[in-house]
This record gives sequence, structure tokens and C-alpha cells, in this order.
Amino acid sequence: MRFISLLTTLVLVARDVCATSIHVVDVTTLGQDPQTVNRLNGESFQQDALVTFNGYQYAAFYVDDVSNTSVRHPSLARRALKGQNTAWESFSFLDYNQTDDDGHDIISLGISRGDGTLHIGFDQHDNDLNYRISNAGVATHPENTEWSSAAFGPILDHLPGLESLDKSIYFINVTYPRFLAIPTSAQAGSAGADLILELRVGRSGLGDDWLYKYTPNKGWSQIGRYLEGVNNNAYINGIDFDFRGNLHATWTYRDFVNDTGQNVAVEAGPNGPENNHDMDFAFSTDLGATWLNNWNQTIANMTAQQPIVPVSAGITIFGIPKYGGILNQEAQTIDGEGRVHVLNRENTTGTEQWYHYWRSTTAHWTRTPLPLAPELVSVNNITGTPTVIGKRGKLVAPPRSPHGSLLAILPSNAPNSSAISILRSTAAGHFRDWEAVWEAPSGCGWEPLFDRYRLDDGADVGGDGLLSLFLVNGTNIQVVDFDVTGI
Repeated sequence: MRFISLLTTLVLVARDVCATSIHVVDVTTLGQDPQTVNRLNGESFQQDALVTFNGYQYAAFYVDDVSNTSVRHPSLARRALKGQNTAWESFSFLDYNQTDDDGHDIISLGISRGDGTLHIGFDQHDNDLNYRISNAGVATHPENTEWSSAAFGPILDHLPGLESLDKSIYFINVTYPRFLAIPTSAQAGSAGADLILELRVGRSGLGDDWLYKYTPNKGWSQIGRYLEGVNNNAYINGIDFDFRGNLHATWTYRDFVNDTGQNVAVEAGPNGPENNHDMDFAFSTDLGATWLNNWNQTIANMTAQQPIVPVSAGITIFGIPKYGGILNQEAQTIDGEGRVHVLNRENTTGTEQWYHYWRSTTAHWTRTPLPLAPELVSVNNITGTPTVIGKRGKLVAPPRSPHGSLLAILPSNAPNSSAISILRSTAAGHFRDWEAVWEAPSGCGWEPLFDRYRLDDGADVGGDGLLSLFLVNGTNIQVVDFDVTGI
């Protein structure tokens, strides 16, 4: 065991359990986390809070108003990844007051690589769209752009380019905005688009998921409603492209519970995770225009307005009953070989455990629980802590891993714990050979997020291969950078 002293705001304990252990190279602070009852920074469905492009890293978060802590302001920060000045510079949108103590109301950030615009969706829980877009060139020429709110346009309740859509149908009751850059491998059929937006319209147990695409210097266009709830709604674990340009989604369903006349809390109400069921999957080879099940059968067509519905053929990969312990929106990633990986949890054996579900390159799915002690040696006993509504983790597949490694970023669910562990498994071990490669006894007060783009050191992205985690330590919002070379 070796102890690392980094910033006083984060105590780190690194554990060398294999020859290719990871290590922390930097810890920086974005600002103080608002002391709300429900966390507004660091929610598993934030896609994304950290985004790297063109040698710069960007962060989205809330901070308190300087004179009134019952008010928060959306904030953005950026830093150069190389050079003499790599400090964060940040600003807040003082023209918007966030006042609801509601953990759904996160900020998600996306970047168009074509025209250098930044896009944010924020403060969304079954309300009208809140969207902002920056001026063109902010991300493509950052060194020539003043970093301030003046670089952004006003708050919009619609997507520019779609002014003809009825806002009372398409841009109301919005929750969970997610952005995802369209990779080069998918752009041949994208008609020039380079960014997608996914969001839910509706409410818990009664909602649909929609897709939109952004074309640089033109605006947004609608792909369509790809997931339709039928007395339920889909909670996606994520939406990701593989190296071929195929778009993948996994989800669980939550059934509707009539709460008319009841006092529904913003974080709970009568319809919670106990009504979640099943692990479902579909993918698209044409940027969401049509969708296929695991056996390559077409199950949805946006042009024909035929979305995926709960009875669509072959979408349920693993049947998990209500009260089966599965949580919504935990984690999904895709590795360099195109394998789909999902992290969630179940109590179907009588004990709540994290589970890893993964799809092989031959479309075979495997479902295995993460090992418990003593099989897994963890100073945090991390896999022994999951609870039905505990902090959710993340999966990361480092693209340059020589071992085809998969990392599980797991926050402790133990009472009053802010411990965090990083576990590793490998393709050669059929992703059953989990071991702890780094652990800290504190520093993760809520759900960890990561920068999917910084890991990519390709010329079109501008990352450097480091793993950046976005962590809320209970007081501050921090970014912790790891060297994962050789993992």
C-alpha cells in the first residue's frame, strides 16, 4: 500500500495490485458545490459534464449565487491541456437563476467540432426546454475567444433550425438532455451533422425519448421519437457510438403509477426504482433513422414514425422483474472492439449487487455479478456496498488499452461514505477477472462522471489519453486526472 498526498481537499489512497496500475497525475477544483439536499452536480445521466476538444477541456456545473445560496447559476469552465497556462477559467450565467432543489436539473454539455459551437441543456425536469448555444468558433479557436457569457446567445425554448415545430408538443416536459459527438465513422450518412441530442419528453413512467442532430452552421433537425413509452418510460443507461459508427442504447423500463392528487416529491413520489424492470437493447446503423434488435431485425423506422415500443421483438436481453433491484441510468460504454458494456445492479439472488452485462463481437450477451470479498480484495469493500437507490457508477474502456481492459468506477454506497474504487477486468479474462487498481477512502460524495473524449488522442478530437473524473467531494467540484497508460 502506498499513500499519495495531493490536494488537501481530496485524500487519495492508491493500491498497486497489478503491474499496470493507474495513478493520479493532477487534481483541480472547479468551484464549491452548492449545499442542496439533492445534488445538482455529478448525476449519472449528465452527458456530459466534461468534454475535451481541440486541446481544451470544458466543464459544466452549478455554483451558488454570491449573495443568495438558495439560488444557483449555470457555469462553464475551460482549460488548455498543454502549455504554460493550464489553469481553469470559468464564468457563470448570471441571467439565469436555478432555484429548484431537484437532482434532475443537471447541465449537459456538447460541442460541434464543425463550427466550434458549445451547446448546453440545463435545469430540466418535466419543464420547457432550456438551451443555449455559443457563437461559432469558440471551441475551434479558443485562444482567440474571450471566455465569458458574452460568447453565448440567449436562453432558448426550442432548438434553432426547428422553429416550425410546435413547442407545446416537442419541447415541453423535457428531462435528461444528453449530447454526443458524431464520430467520423458515422458522418458519411449524417448529411454533415456532427452532434446529436437525446432527451425525454413526458414524465416518470409516462414518457418518450427523442433524437435530434446538429449540422454545423445550419442548425438542428429532428431524427425522431425512437423510444415510445406505453404506460411506462425507458430510462437509458447511455447512448454511444461504436468504431463502425453504429449507435447503441440500453435501457430499463419503469411502469406508470397514477399519482393524481398526491404530493409528489421531486426526487421520489410513488413511482420509484421498484417499478423498474428488464435490461433492453437496440442499435442503429444509420444515425437513429432505423433501429435493429440484437439479431439485426428492424424494429423501428423514424421516417415511418414507428418507434421502439415495449413489445418490440427481441429488445429484452435480460428479464428482470419489478422489485428486482435494477436501477435506472447507471452506466454504458462501448470498447474498441465494439463490445457493449452495461453496469447496473440487481437483488434477484437476494443480495443487492452490481452486475456487468456485455455483448460480445458475435452478439452474445453475458450477465455476471461483480465479485464480492474475499474473491475481490478491496480496502473499501466496494462491491459489498450497493443499495437499491445508492450512488451509481461508470464504465470506461480506455481505447489504447493493450489488454482490452474495462474499468468500473464505483462510488461506495455505504452509509456516510465518500469512498471510491476503480476496478479492472480484461477481455482475455472474459471480463470476470475483476481486481482493484486504485482506491480512495474519501473524495466522491456523489456520482462520478468522466470525460469520454479526453481518452481519445486522435487528431479529430484533440485528447491526450488521460482519464479525467468529475467528482463532487462533499464541498468542492473537482477534476481528477489519471494516467491509464498500459492498463
